[in-house]
Amino acid sequence: MIGKLTTALALSTTTAALVLGAGTATASTGAPGVALTGQATCTHKSDRIDIEIDAPVVYAQSGYLPGEHQQIRYRTVIYDAAQGTLAGAGEWEKGKATAIRAADLDGTNMKVLRNDPNRYKVVQQVEWLAPDGENALASTDLYATSYLIKDGRTVLGTFEYCQ
Repeated sequence: MIGKLTTALALSTTTAALVLGAGTATASTGAPGVALTGQATCTHKSDRIDIEIDAPVVYAQSGYLPGEHQQIRYRTVIYDAAQGTLAGAGEWEKGKATAIRAADLDGTNMKVLRNDPNRYKVVQQVEWLAPDGENALASTDLYATSYLIKDGRTVLGTFEYCQ
């Protein structure tokens, strides 16, 4: 038991260092658990952009033992930094996480209009829930690490914004 707990703590500490080192988690409230996100893919299709991003990797908050589950929820929000507006928000996705096993969550696929200028930012809002499954104990915003831009199947490159 102590060996498993030590392994879980080492994993949590190592992963937390990766998150804090990468600077992807911001706007935290409460004491969030470990959460990581990745690159978004933005595909141009005529007058719209299809934006895809994998679900974040989210573990339970500190204090949960390896076998204990905590409910997690997240949603994807897209902001247009050029216009200063909200471009879209997805539905909340729920899952259960432990200290050593990430929540099983689905990725997001959203469509936005292709206007000029536009600079879309993809943010995954993550919440760690109380045992009632409704009230958030902690939350954080995870910004996509980069944006792979494609025109149909042709890769145009990796950019700071989805455009």
